[in-house]
Amino acid sequence: MKSILVATDASAASNRALKMAMQFAAQLDAELLIIHVIRDMQIPFEIKEIPELESNKFEAFNDAREEVMRKIAETVLRTAKEKAEKAGATMVKTAIGTGDPATSILGFAKRRKVDMIVVGTRGLGKLKGTILGSVSRKIANNAETSCLIVR
Repeated sequence: MKSILVATDASAASNRALKMAMQFAAQLDAELLIIHVIRDMQIPFEIKEIPELESNKFEAFNDAREEVMRKIAETVLRTAKEKAEKAGATMVKTAIGTGDPATSILGFAKRRKVDMIVVGTRGLGKLKGTILGSVSRKIANNAETSCLIVR
């Protein structure tokens, strides 16, 4: 195993996945790729049509949101990278994705030809996971490589 991709959003579930991925990376001397995905924020069309929301104000709101989300992503990734290096992972790289988390993670994994994807799960169960659309479930069902789902 030469490369491991782990997704993090700084949640307890993703922190467990990060811990396992960095242990594997350290033991196998594998490259560890850490990704954080900034979700698209879908604003309903009706809100965009409110007269008080001039297009320039709306654009400013979108720009400010994107800047804040990018800074959060950079902080999450910097912290994760520091943890991985302290745990003995020697080849650690980070990336920021955008859009649907599962789609972004799967696309990144395919482009980088990773050997394993590691993700955490909150363990919502089959019914809630199906209704809410579990990211880990989408990744496990659609990945072209091995997956490790950490509880």
